[in-house]
Amino acid sequence: MDELWNNLHDMFDTDDGSLPDIYVLNLSAQGVENMWAYLRQSAAGLASDASFWHIADGRSIPVDAVPNAAGLVVSGEAESFHAVLRGISFDGVVIPDLGVFVFPEAVYLDYRMGADWGPAQLSALFKLLNQLQLLDREAVVTLPEECTAEARKRFATAFADYRENAA
Repeated sequence: MDELWNNLHDMFDTDDGSLPDIYVLNLSAQGVENMWAYLRQSAAGLASDASFWHIADGRSIPVDAVPNAAGLVVSGEAESFHAVLRGISFDGVVIPDLGVFVFPEAVYLDYRMGADWGPAQLSALFKLLNQLQLLDREAVVTLPEECTAEARKRFATAFADYRENAA
């Protein structure tokens, strides 16, 4: 846990006003649906009202008004949506609020950097990312292209090491 924090703390510990992303790419339609369902069921709640645009109805619908809003996104019935989930925890450690952006073939997570993050929270986040990757065997967890190559490599190496040791 401390090694993970030592390698990546600069991506989490100082609030610079940004909302960094972690991408889960290369997902099947079922993978997107399963990930949203897993995230939504794992969360204590939504940080604020979240909705999606239903294309045929031409109206905004709360994400919790349907069984799995991600299914409507992957089927093309709804636009991609963003929701902020709070209270996701592993081993009694609560992960700071996570934004979740649902796309037809990907899920992006975003988070606010700052004092809410520490070694235990980062470890819990990696447990979550590992669980998400297990939901779709083709999933790729990565940082976006706008991150430096060095940061992307550090993150990829840390996640690969985490997955190897978690197995």
